[in-house]
Amino acid sequence: MSWSIIIGTIAGALLLMTLLTYHSARKLVGQQVEAETGEPASRLLYFYSDHCGPCKSMSPLIDELSEHYPNIRKVNVSKEPKLAQAFSTRATPTTILVLNNVVSEVALGAKSKRQLEKLLQRVV
Repeated sequence: MSWSIIIGTIAGALLLMTLLTYHSARKLVGQQVEAETGEPASRLLYFYSDHCGPCKSMSPLIDELSEHYPNIRKVNVSKEPKLAQAFSTRATPTTILVLNNVVSEVALGAKSKRQLEKLLQRVV
């Protein structure tokens, strides 16, 4: 078997996994979700993992923004697997915007401070 076939197969598998993850995330938009006790109806959920490189660069931004926007919740997928599963989180970082207990937007991958602020302006 040639290297080009092996590399092509691996690239195809990775592309398929990415597409399935994106499709799963998009299916959440428009779904009603329950707020946990004391949680606001409109919020930004940030799903992350301790071992995720992009999460390590994005987490300080989330911490900084949470000082100004109280409706941010950081969710460590290793420590809260049931919540991650409830939101079909298959990749980290994943940012989910919930408005009036309805999933409004799902963003996969690292986001800039500007992109996060744009989402958070919709929560206020």
